[in-house]
Amino acid sequence: MTEKVVKVEAPAKVNFTLELLGLMEDGYHRVKTLMQTVSLSDTLTFKISPAREPYIELSVEGKPASDFPLSQDNLICKAVRLFLSSNLDPEKAAPGPLKISVHVEKRIPIGAGTAGGSGNAAAALLALNEYFDRPFSRESLAEMGKKLGADVPFSLLGGTMVGLGRGDELQSIGAEENFQPLYLVLAKSRNLSVPTVWAYKTYDECTEVFGLSERTKDRGITDDATAYAAEKLAAGEITDAIKVFGNDFEQAIFPHYKELKAIKQRFMQEGALTSHMTGSGPTVYAVCRTQEEAEKLKRDYEEGVLRETTISCAAKSDPVDLFVCMTTPHGARILDNES
Repeated sequence: MTEKVVKVEAPAKVNFTLELLGLMEDGYHRVKTLMQTVSLSDTLTFKISPAREPYIELSVEGKPASDFPLSQDNLICKAVRLFLSSNLDPEKAAPGPLKISVHVEKRIPIGAGTAGGSGNAAAALLALNEYFDRPFSRESLAEMGKKLGADVPFSLLGGTMVGLGRGDELQSIGAEENFQPLYLVLAKSRNLSVPTVWAYKTYDECTEVFGLSERTKDRGITDDATAYAAEKLAAGEITDAIKVFGNDFEQAIFPHYKELKAIKQRFMQEGALTSHMTGSGPTVYAVCRTQEEAEKLKRDYEEGVLRETTISCAAKSDPVDLFVCMTTPHGARILDNES
């Protein structure tokens, strides 16, 4: 095989709902979540060619690039090694070792809880599958991706899906026919991260928490929140769907990270339809009706913070990066393929 260049788009993810349902037998937390890919994405270019010795190298550019790990522990490298160790059809396998150079145009913030790393791993599986003339279906790649992380299967399939178990048992909500984009503003405190293990431990230690489905019963919704949101989105009934968006983690995390609660409150004060944290944080998203409203919300947020900073004569302790994006009906996808 000669050198092949494969360019892949890897979108970010938000959790419209995230319900924590206790521990499974393997010790992992059981979740129920409505997940959505968005247009904020990384672009990865893979140059793959036969070589004397196996070799993987990474390079990166973009605003978050300084925090991007270039070691062999990066999920991209792990995904490459996993794919190459899988049972490839001998007729499609490479004649020997491969040199794989990966250049990442990084736009998704690092440590944001929006599946940036998982999306990059999904892109690697997709690129290698393309190089070998697609020996695996997208669903088979998603099954393979479970070994890399709970978000990798969804990053491969994308769109709007319910995740069960660890979040990697996926169910399509059948929204393709009635897909209507939602416009979002994502807010990521630049220097803040929330360790996932700590987030689960802190939630488990909370003595008084009320699950999302329990809280939405006060609004007359008897179905569980995730099922209700999925049903309404599939039917294109966005106004009803967003009524039950929410995240069980907020009860545990907001008391320790008051700046995240403040971001959510500001979004609502500035006119967002709804606003919640995604994953275990620290990214907070706001939902708007149109792209114009999302752009306005971003401007109003920035101007409000600047005005308050000027009045108080104090510098912001942690700048917040804002991103306007829209929901998309796809996961990682091939943009270009050159032999």
